[in-house]
Amino acid sequence: MNRDTEQYRYFKMTIEYEGTGFAGWQIQPDQRTVQEEIETGLFKMTKKKIRVTASGRTDAGVHALGQVLSFKTDSTLPITAFSKGLNSYLPEDIRVIDAEIKTEKFDARKEAINRTYRYIISTRPKVIGRQYCWYPQCDFQLDPMIKASDYLKGEHNFTSFCKKESEGYYGNISTVYKVEWKTIGDEIIFQINAIRFFHNMIRIIIGTFIEVGKGNLTPEDFKQILEAQDRECAGPTAPPQGLYLFKVYYKN
Repeated sequence: MNRDTEQYRYFKMTIEYEGTGFAGWQIQPDQRTVQEEIETGLFKMTKKKIRVTASGRTDAGVHALGQVLSFKTDSTLPITAFSKGLNSYLPEDIRVIDAEIKTEKFDARKEAINRTYRYIISTRPKVIGRQYCWYPQCDFQLDPMIKASDYLKGEHNFTSFCKKESEGYYGNISTVYKVEWKTIGDEIIFQINAIRFFHNMIRIIIGTFIEVGKGNLTPEDFKQILEAQDRECAGPTAPPQGLYLFKVYYKN
């Protein structure tokens, strides 16, 4: 057993947060971020500097119901300190759901095999709960949006649905395994599961869906937009408050 394995314990932690008051996940100068709050809380609790890695970065205003973190520490505090006690050092808009010690090194981002995101569209303007959904302020039909979403399934280049200049290591290529729609009361819930997601991908998809729902585009137009690999062809970017990182999946 090497010194690194002897000295450190490796943690997997699942958290939820309300994104309204954050400039996103990643630490930024002079901005309130989720990562900074977590690392500050860990330092207050353990008196040690701990750097955490997330399964994926979320933008300003985006929420998470199941964000997964990984970190290592030589702190000898019991597991309950991380799964429950850490909440005493966190603001009310972040909560630890679960924490576990891994038997070997664990990377929340690299080891994720797929992720599920959720977007909530409201069919009416809201006062209470307006920070958790998007009301498009227009009439739209859901059926053509559902039909358009079928074209997302499978492996595609998602450049049309990414923020410009966002191409990274994977070249905006991902595989979508599942898309689901559900209507509960005055809310329409869209859920999508894929290997990976790119900058603004879901929000641009939702913005384009609304154009389909309004009749400005057909489902077949949506398919052509996907195939065009050109951001200029797609619709506007939907706002962040309707978006949630729902769950991250791992082999073990």
